[in-house]
Amino acid sequence: MSESPDRPPLPPDDNPWRAAGLISAIGVDLGITLGLGWWIGSYYDQHQGTRYGYLVGLLVGLAAGIGTVIALIRKYTGAGRK
Repeated sequence: MSESPDRPPLPPDDNPWRAAGLISAIGVDLGITLGLGWWIGSYYDQHQGTRYGYLVGLLVGLAAGIGTVIALIRKYTGAGRK
């Protein structure tokens, strides 16, 4: 049996595990920010007697999630480095 040639390691940008980690982090990040926004909005609704605080909380959570996802992607791709 002939030995298979050793493959060189993948460059950091082509590592599939790193890409999978990024996708997982994006999903968790959006889930946490949306859930936290909803929870804070619902809490506000209960204590102030409003009806749409949860919706405002969701929108604020979505905006925060988008901001953090952009930061994650920039860190992953190395954008902004000089």
